[in-house]
Amino acid sequence: MTHLDTLLSSNEDQTMKIASHFTQKYFQPGVPILLSGQLGAGKTYFTKGIAEALGISSREVISPSFALINEYHGPVCILNHMDFYRLENWQEVEQLGIEEYFTSNSFTVIEWGERFLAHFLPPYYVVKLTVTDEKNRLIEIFYQNYGQ
Repeated sequence: MTHLDTLLSSNEDQTMKIASHFTQKYFQPGVPILLSGQLGAGKTYFTKGIAEALGISSREVISPSFALINEYHGPVCILNHMDFYRLENWQEVEQLGIEEYFTSNSFTVIEWGERFLAHFLPPYYVVKLTVTDEKNRLIEIFYQNYGQ
């Protein structure tokens, strides 16, 4: 896995700006992002920043904890926002039809996706959000490509 970047965020707005920058610099349609981090680390705010970069209002983006999948339709693409926190095993993930979401006209962000990391085939991104203290978050961005 290739380490792409390490950044520090001190608030939600900064987390959203980092995510927006990431989207513009790295994120590719059809390549999922697996978000990792404890509750309250900023996974949904990171997704809001991605949405903004894709022309989707961040106000629309809410955590899909109970719905499991939220789809947001932007001007040129779809943002799929998933949450695997409540899923127990890979069979439950497969029942969601996850492969159908990795298309060339959609972007997919998966909160708690690292729980099933062994089942994802490259390429994919992993974004680790770590709470360093009450205000700050360390954001590490990784990329797994074929053959790495």
